Amino acid sequence: MLLPAAALALLAATAPAHAAEDDWKFELEGYYRTRAYIFAGGLFGNKDVKFYDGQEHDARMLVQRLRLQPGVNFQDRAKFFMMADVLDDVVWGDNQSAASTALFAGDPTSTGYGGTTDGQARDTFRLKRAWMEFKVPVGLVRVGRQPSSWGMGLLANSGDGFDDVVGENHGGSTYDRAIFATKPIAIAQTIAGKEPADIPLFFAIGVDRLVEDPLIQYYGFKCQTANSDGSTIKEGDDNYDARCDPDGEGFHTVEHDFDEDRTDDQRTRTWWIDQDDDVMEMVYALIYRGEGLDIGGSKADLTVGGYMVNRIQDETASKVLIADAYVRFLWKGIYLEGEGLTIQGKTAAIALPGAVDATQTGQTDPDTGLDKALTKNANIWGYVVKGGYQQELYSVIFEHGFASGDDNPADAEFTGRPLHADYNVGLLLYEEVLAHVTAATWSDAASGLWSNGGVYNSRYIYPQATWKPMDGWEVTGAWLMAWPHKPDGSRILCAPDDEVACEEFGATAKSIGWEADLALKHRFHNHVLFSLESAYARTTDRLPYETVGLHFKTTDDGKRVGNFYTLQSRIAYEF
Repeated sequence: MLLPAAALALLAATAPAHAAEDDWKFELEGYYRTRAYIFAGGLFGNKDVKFYDGQEHDARMLVQRLRLQPGVNFQDRAKFFMMADVLDDVVWGDNQSAASTALFAGDPTSTGYGGTTDGQARDTFRLKRAWMEFKVPVGLVRVGRQPSSWGMGLLANSGDGFDDVVGENHGGSTYDRAIFATKPIAIAQTIAGKEPADIPLFFAIGVDRLVEDPLIQYYGFKCQTANSDGSTIKEGDDNYDARCDPDGEGFHTVEHDFDEDRTDDQRTRTWWIDQDDDVMEMVYALIYRGEGLDIGGSKADLTVGGYMVNRIQDETASKVLIADAYVRFLWKGIYLEGEGLTIQGKTAAIALPGAVDATQTGQTDPDTGLDKALTKNANIWGYVVKGGYQQELYSVIFEHGFASGDDNPADAEFTGRPLHADYNVGLLLYEEVLAHVTAATWSDAASGLWSNGGVYNSRYIYPQATWKPMDGWEVTGAWLMAWPHKPDGSRILCAPDDEVACEEFGATAKSIGWEADLALKHRFHNHVLFSLESAYARTTDRLPYETVGLHFKTTDDGKRVGNFYTLQSRIAYEF
């Protein structure tokens, strides 16, 4: 990845020749946390009603994580950071029947949250990020595998710390990125020969490399090794296709249909340096951060900014523009905050099972040159707005949010994407119930379409009230209600009043359901954080309980409803 030429020249001119050993200091940040979960059916549990069908008992588990972020700091001018997750969301105990004699087992396994095991996606130690940042005369440069966060975290969310009303961060946004940030007004004033004013307006430009992998779920074209007469298809034949000859043998060596999986051995020998399958993006951000502003004789904080991403991938003819706007205002206890995003463009990269239009297979899109079954127009929207009143001892906040859905993921318009999974709204409805529904109805191969706990295909309201009776203590109550945006008849069932073209109507309710949350939090000894969080959710016949294994009951008027309860507790040591 290349930095702008001007930035490289500045770096070369200002780089120190040597750093003495006593000029730098070592820093260590991080935390160790455990979280206990109980999932039950019905309020406070009911021995005859379970969260998931087929259970004999309530679902219970404890998970943990040790996060280590060491850093080296040279005079606050040049810094290097690493971040490692150890036992990342690993469940306590032996959960894999790994011991031949379970009664005498001693060593726990590394089963992860959601059931991932040692041999799958759960590493005991994982170096997650490593990056450097250093000052130059006109700004700051950051290079490496680094966290990405913007605004409220609907699009880019670092997943760091404990910043949610309820719930836990499980993932976080990480990018291989080189980015340069500066104060553009200060530079302009310096060039003009004026004394730079301390105006908190920041501009950043960066370049990311996200993914390096070919399409693995769908080809969009056929390969055959033989002609109709049985002869080998060779270079020069009318039906010869170089894509069916990845090693350049001069004849077709690969055979597959439109929708067979592409395997590792069918990649070219140089796939790892092939630029066509790279996902690259340019990142631009402009933000004003005003703190302690004088408005009517009172201090106010105002943050306003825009974030834009231009994402491309040659192999899939993807050209996507992502725009995100953010604002935050606090004055005399009046609090307003909002973020809105849209994703627009054309792509043939959504080649997931259930998202391919088989009726268009074999037809070429004139804009992309690829199969029409793959080509989609992205038109995705999402936002969250919050407003209320904040004081030292209490706060009252009203929140409303939206994530656009897609009633037909296989057609040419792709309109559905959840908000970031680490922007937690409640403990149950999105975080567990809809996350389970989307994982069960999309195959593992289509995991890119799971909600993973993020706000999914719906509008919601989420009023919250917090009281801080003593130093270090706070109590929060919240209520969540959600309505579907574009029911697809599979993950969210259709009702007759919906403005979508559903083939079947399996629901009657207008809403997906509601949820009540209650949390008690305390910080003691300055470093230890404790929370006790609980939620009860009642969901409607919008959900396909039978097909996803969620427990439900049928009311006297014949409607299916779900009753879900959770009790969760966290204890963490921050350092």
